[in-house]
Order: sequence, then C-alpha cells, then structure tokens
Amino acid sequence: MSIGADPGLVMPMHAPPCRSPRRRLLRRVLSVWLVFHVAAIIIAPAAVAPSSDLIRSAWGLFQPYLEVLYLDHGYHFFAPEPAESTLLAFVAERDDGTTVHGRIPDRATRPRLLYHRYFMLTEHMNDAPEELRSLWHESYAQHIGREYGAARVTLIQQTHNLPTRERVRGGGHLTDPESYEDQPLGTFRCDGY
Repeated sequence: MSIGADPGLVMPMHAPPCRSPRRRLLRRVLSVWLVFHVAAIIIAPAAVAPSSDLIRSAWGLFQPYLEVLYLDHGYHFFAPEPAESTLLAFVAERDDGTTVHGRIPDRATRPRLLYHRYFMLTEHMNDAPEELRSLWHESYAQHIGREYGAARVTLIQQTHNLPTRERVRGGGHLTDPESYEDQPLGTFRCDGY
C-alpha cells in the first residue's frame, strides 16, 4: 500500500492471468506438435543407413508426416555415405528428322531448387517398384515428347558413380564420362505431339 492511499482500498499487486481450459488445451496440443516436429526433423537424417534399429523404427512413425510436408530430403546424397545418383538421358526425334539430346536433370536448370526437384524425380523413378517402372518411363517419354514436339523419345538411365579417392588424386573430375553407366530403357512413340 502506498503512502496517502485510502486504507479501505486494497488492490492486489498482481492478478493471476485468467486462462480458459480451451487456451490451456491449445497450448498443450501446440507443445506436443512442436516436440513431435522437432523429433521428426532430427530423426530424418539420423535414419539414413548406417543407423540403429531404434532410429529406423522411429523413422517408420515419422515418415508419413515428413512426406506430407516434403521434409524427407535426400540426406543420403551427402552423408554419411553418399551413393551414386540416377539421371535420365534422352534423345527426342522429331518428324522432320531433327533430334534433341538432353538429360534430366540438366545442370543448367535454374533456379537450383528446380534442378533439385528434377533430381529427386529421377531418383524416385529408380526406386519405384519394378511393376511401376515402365509407367514412369512412358510418362517421362510423353512429357519429353510434348516439350520438344517429338514423335519418338529414346530414354537412357544413367547411373553416375562417385569417383574414387585415387581417381580424384589422379586428376579425375566428377563429370568424367567414365563415371557414368548407361542402361537403355527403350524408345517410346509420342504420337499427337
């Protein structure tokens, strides 16, 4: 109580905040979601092989959530043991006899995020179940045919192997033609394009 204040007037110094049950529930739900989200972000790169059985089983819980939000990035391309990458080379043949040679993804693709998106598509094509791969190939051929006005499209899967330490020390480059393995996927008709 301050000097000169009315002795009959008592004012509380701090009133407790009025919290409704709804607000408390919302805070708890938000807190649980935040813990779940942070755990999912930590588990994603930790589940890349080699990893423990515990981490891989936790990945099973978080995987649908991460896929819906597209947070299941390709960590295995960078660490701890990067693997070879899958590219898709093509030859698009037009009715007039001209051809267009290309590769998906194309290193000239900008912005870089679009390049990364194309790269993920070719990786998913490679990881597709065997019974669906021909559908992926047909879909790519039809898209390329539309894009370049081609009547026929030949697809070649290219596996880009990582260079060995000896190759790099010997002056080899990441883009040396010897680091690619070609596997023909077939020639597809693109009538009507």
